[in-house]
Amino acid sequence: MISRFNEYIQYIESFRSKAPPGVELWYRGHSSTSYKLEPYIHRNRVAEHRTEIEGMEKSVYDEFLRRSPLFDTYKRDQWDLLFLMQHYRAPTRLLDWTASPLVALFFALMSGNDANNAIVWCLNPSAWNGIVLDDIKEPPRIFATDESIIKQYHPTFNEKSSRSEPLAIQGIMNNPRINAQKGRFVIFGSEPKDQKTYAQQYKVKNDVLRQAVIDKNAKSKILSDLESYGITYSTIFPDLEGLAIEIRRRHGRSNV
Repeated sequence: MISRFNEYIQYIESFRSKAPPGVELWYRGHSSTSYKLEPYIHRNRVAEHRTEIEGMEKSVYDEFLRRSPLFDTYKRDQWDLLFLMQHYRAPTRLLDWTASPLVALFFALMSGNDANNAIVWCLNPSAWNGIVLDDIKEPPRIFATDESIIKQYHPTFNEKSSRSEPLAIQGIMNNPRINAQKGRFVIFGSEPKDQKTYAQQYKVKNDVLRQAVIDKNAKSKILSDLESYGITYSTIFPDLEGLAIEIRRRHGRSNV
């Protein structure tokens, strides 16, 4: 269990040492170890079966398209809308990751809830894709959204695929927050299973997917250390909302 900022850095360096040089690694922070690696649309089991999830997501997608007047500003292809939906927290099968271990740590600690241990997941996305797609004879890599295997994951795809494995994909950087957070994405199929369950199913080793547990009693101190390295609300959320939250936190701490 990690109780100091430097221990976290050592943990990340240990994970990085298992990957080939130059390979991009991803991270995701959770404020509690009880949270699963699953997208919004799979949570709370609003829909239990593949057909229900597919139907609900298609309905959400169509409604968002119909009622979002600013979408034409962003539109380049159908994936733009899906990433925009994810950004505004509409239910999708996308799960956010980041290429920055410090950003992931910030998300794990930012809630200020010291009741539970936090967790940062570490992922080698290229190796992950190579393992769960072992039937496809292609070099392991992060997939682009225009590749045929990824197209079938889009909610508007007419021919439903039997594939359900979560896959690491190249996201569309269509807003400042995604850029600031070094946002990356895993897209899930319609099977309501979390990524850890798939890891167990495919016998994924811990040099591809592993977790760093943060001691709940050390959260505040580690967050303070993280902020001293310039990872704050205003850098993670580079807009007026992020600035306002950061100012509010600082004034709250100083009892002003």
